[in-house]
Amino acid sequence: MKRWTGAVFVVAAWAVVTAHVGSPDVTFDGAAGPYGIRTIVRPPSVVPGLAEVIVRAASDDVDSVSIQPVFWRTGAAGSPSPDKMTRVAGQPRVYTGQLWLMARGSYSVYVHVDGRKGAGTAIVPVDSFATGRLGLSLPLGAILVVLGGLLFAGLVTIVRASSGESLVPPGEAFDPALRKRSNAITAISIPILALAVFGGARWWNSVDADYQRTMFHPPVAAATITGDSAHRTMRLVLRDTAEFRSIFVPVAPDHGKMMHLFLVGGQNMDVFAHLHPVERDSLVFVGEVPWLPAGPYRLFADVMLDNGLTLTATDTVGLPQMLGAVVPSDSDDSWASTSAVALGATGASAPLGGGYSLTMSNSSETIGARTPVDLSFTVRDPTGSVVPLRPYLGMAAHAVVIRDDQSVFVHLHPMGTVSTTAQQVFRARDAGDTTLHGRLKPGSLDARPMTGMPMSGQFTLPYEFPKPGRYRLWVQVKPAQEVLTGVFDVTVR
Repeated sequence: MKRWTGAVFVVAAWAVVTAHVGSPDVTFDGAAGPYGIRTIVRPPSVVPGLAEVIVRAASDDVDSVSIQPVFWRTGAAGSPSPDKMTRVAGQPRVYTGQLWLMARGSYSVYVHVDGRKGAGTAIVPVDSFATGRLGLSLPLGAILVVLGGLLFAGLVTIVRASSGESLVPPGEAFDPALRKRSNAITAISIPILALAVFGGARWWNSVDADYQRTMFHPPVAAATITGDSAHRTMRLVLRDTAEFRSIFVPVAPDHGKMMHLFLVGGQNMDVFAHLHPVERDSLVFVGEVPWLPAGPYRLFADVMLDNGLTLTATDTVGLPQMLGAVVPSDSDDSWASTSAVALGATGASAPLGGGYSLTMSNSSETIGARTPVDLSFTVRDPTGSVVPLRPYLGMAAHAVVIRDDQSVFVHLHPMGTVSTTAQQVFRARDAGDTTLHGRLKPGSLDARPMTGMPMSGQFTLPYEFPKPGRYRLWVQVKPAQEVLTGVFDVTVR
């Protein structure tokens, strides 16, 4: 328990990958036309780079699967032809393939499926940025130094031999004058070769510095709080920190909101809020912060841009005491203050309030890192019956996953980690509902709630935990009028 408490406000070194923190892989669970598919995209850590794609079909009537990288500026019409995926031996429904992501920014992987029921396509948005820089291990560095020293000595030996002994005819003695000349040339060559090595090191460092300038840096969030007897208002300003300007188009609404703001705090990270500030100016967001007790909080701010790019900014903020009753600025704002339930071998059940409960049926033994997993949940009413759900922001459920050291943050839905609005952006681009520069025309996004989304009280959240450790899950559902939140602690091995 102390581990959670101590971790909340530690300023961590964030391994940020665009819309999520420390969780670069993309998971999509949905339909490609008449076929149900699960797609996992593992983006490269450098750009250009190869993305690995895994597609699992839900039925046996699929004949072939192909994948196509689509950059937001070009759309599908200006993209390379699809590549046919390879069926995995012994796994007739599983296909694998690789795609080159050649530019930084907003991409989508188009998954084309052909089979007995015809053809279908799924759009899987992927952010493409250079995020990795491989280090040199000490043993490998020592080996390279030794090999470099041998090469340098070899070069000096070649210079001495070519200016001395190689000029002596066979059977003749090495003339002292020639030996002296050879030694002089060798002595002169050493600093010249050393300068060449030094110049090579300078060139290498220059290339490395250029690469670092192309690496992605997440936007910075700066939060300030003002208040009076009727308000406790947060003003949140996002600032682009990438040298190449990652934010160059306006923010677009995702699930009908300009921002999804998550606040986590309390004695044992037991206070959680999901708020929706409005954008008052470019990258300036304002909203009321009701309900929450005073104290320090970590915030995670999710935004989506007009080009389909999704970003997460983080910050810490200290909330003062409310001076009076504060009305939430958005009717979909929600919060919870409850202890987490640890996931055991037989699952776990968390009370939701109002007699409702949320059961997580996975066992902790079955959750492994870097392995696709369906986090399975059931919502029951006070009688113990499974209840249908009402849509909350167009989805059956929303979930947030945070690792105890805060190196991982993910916003999940039953369809995975992708943004439905980012899918709409690419469809609009393909339909010509964008400007010459690829920006969305007004009204090109469909603001209606998603249709066809199952609202059963039994649902799954597909995900792949990026590394072992302890994670906390906040799962939000709406079985009646209110949004209710269940909290779980999960150990990933």
